[in-house]
Amino acid sequence: MFPFLGFLIIAVLHSPASAQMNCRNPNQNVGYCISLYDCPPLLNVLQKLQLSNNERNFLQQSQCDNGFGRLPYVCCTRDINFLSATTTTTTTTVSPIEITTTTTRRPIPITNPSPGQGGNLLPRAPACGPNSFNNRIYNGNDTALDDFVWMALLEYRSRSGERLLNCGGSLINNRYVVTAAHCVTGEIETEVGQLTRVRLGEYDLSTDVDCVMGDCNQPVLELGVEEAIPHPQYDANSRHRHHDIALIRLSSPVQLNEYIQPICLPLPSVRSAINDNEMLVVSGWGRTLQRRQSNIKQRLDVPVTSAAYCKEKFATRQINVISSQLCAGGEFSRDSCDGDSGGPLMRFRQAWYLEGVVSFGNRCGLEGWPGVYTRVSDYIDWIENTIRA
Repeated sequence: MFPFLGFLIIAVLHSPASAQMNCRNPNQNVGYCISLYDCPPLLNVLQKLQLSNNERNFLQQSQCDNGFGRLPYVCCTRDINFLSATTTTTTTTVSPIEITTTTTRRPIPITNPSPGQGGNLLPRAPACGPNSFNNRIYNGNDTALDDFVWMALLEYRSRSGERLLNCGGSLINNRYVVTAAHCVTGEIETEVGQLTRVRLGEYDLSTDVDCVMGDCNQPVLELGVEEAIPHPQYDANSRHRHHDIALIRLSSPVQLNEYIQPICLPLPSVRSAINDNEMLVVSGWGRTLQRRQSNIKQRLDVPVTSAAYCKEKFATRQINVISSQLCAGGEFSRDSCDGDSGGPLMRFRQAWYLEGVVSFGNRCGLEGWPGVYTRVSDYIDWIENTIRA
């Protein structure tokens, strides 16, 4: 149970601030050197599931320097491909997510998955887990407007028809959210209601458009739920909450932008051990010391607890903590709490990675009682085998 984040982008072209923003694209047409996220023609190409070699090369060669806005910069015009069908002579190395060249410019993240191959549907850095552009925290633990832009809120409909926000989740590509299994099946269906929608790009629950120090995002994005998929080994009647992880397939693909981006997963190629006492980050809109639910996304740094201590501590409550669970926290009043279930436990290593999913604890913020998270690295194979284009 933890706190969450969100952030959005204005997908319009800005007027040039200076002459240095003028550029020529691969077709030698004059354009403006601006953020890729502010260039709808090229951003729409980037978000396609299948890219031709020409489209990849055109995106790569559209990069420019000294642009306006957030990296990467592209020379933005209405062009989305080469004017002729001939291929270019630029040497490129293509991976499922990223294209690199012999130039010194930053690579543009390219997601080009093949249908039915789940591993290719998951982005790799730098196409996931971006750090906050503002790099600041407001009002203690309040997040910046563009912090943790993968965070999701789950919306339920009660028997009386009331719309309720209860759990959280993390966007992992343009179609799937990772959350806790207990957020999609079991007691929550009778105690809260039926999962109906997923909310992305949220920051302040009390406003439709969120503004911080003059920066404003767009209205939140609300998408329906096509399918909720709890892990097949999860037992809703078990107090141990083993395998407490689930996938939510959204009703339609998400149009990614600067304020809605996926988090990276700890895939085998980038995975590293998590050490005891290492500081990880949780975020969400759950209970705070002052109120039942925070209106503004919160963040909290929590230390990883040793597996031996955690197992021994919860054994006194007849709960068996296993290796696919990760424990963190245990400091008084510093913990995930009600409403944060399913949210992320995160680690920053050049990009943000989803290391844990908020599962349970012994009430909230009790000294010596860490929170228990589902260890995401143990479920990568299941995620890759389950998701589809």
